[in-house]
Amino acid sequence: MLGPLETLVARIDRTHYEWVRDEPTQEDLDHILNELAPSPFDSNLRKEVYHDLKAGKATLVTKRGPTAKVLAIVYPDTQIPWATFGKIFQAFGPPKGQWRLVWFANKKKRTFPKGPVKPIDINGGYAYACRPDIIIYREEEVERVLVHELLHASCTDDMNQPEEIREVLTESWAELFLIAILCNNLAKAKKLWNIQAQWIVDQETVLKGVVNTRADYAWRYTVGRREVLESLGLRFPRPSPDPGFMLGGSLRFTSSSLI
Repeated sequence: MLGPLETLVARIDRTHYEWVRDEPTQEDLDHILNELAPSPFDSNLRKEVYHDLKAGKATLVTKRGPTAKVLAIVYPDTQIPWATFGKIFQAFGPPKGQWRLVWFANKKKRTFPKGPVKPIDINGGYAYACRPDIIIYREEEVERVLVHELLHASCTDDMNQPEEIREVLTESWAELFLIAILCNNLAKAKKLWNIQAQWIVDQETVLKGVVNTRADYAWRYTVGRREVLESLGLRFPRPSPDPGFMLGGSLRFTSSSLI
């Protein structure tokens, strides 16, 4: 069954989204500086990129669209996915005001650590409920993180739920939204879902014994997803014969075959 995906594929607004070059305002620059405060979630990933910007190793690229402004601090080899960014912002529609994304495109990837999986091993961005500002601080999976954070910023959180439940619901729906945004027909969405379902199962298998309960921080982004997605009628395959090999040491949430 692909009920949620079928609904999302049918309803997402796919109107072309036009980006134009822009310049950061002083308020934008102040906002970037304000978002450099130390955090246990990113291990100074934002600061590293900002220091590279000041040293001339990275560049600030600014564009705006009908409903969003993007300030991307990127490296010469960074591929900015403007077309996908546009599809995502178009799908979410306008906020009160304008979406603003600051992207610190740090090259550090999510990889399996030795020992417990900590916030710094997996987090890639943040937003606040019902506020239009998004911060992302990894290059890897920027599209999925953007969808995840836009769900928070779009007031979809049930604040009566514990944080780990809010997060597992958001992450599960983010992956479905991303697939639907990338696909203009159900056949393609089904193909991408099959790829992602295998990734989820293989990752769950590798994490078994390390991440088991809601008390484990990584649960909300990894092994907690299956229960949510199965409750929506989605089904999962068996694990791959060698799931660790299939993941290649990556702790990213979405298969690299999606994006």
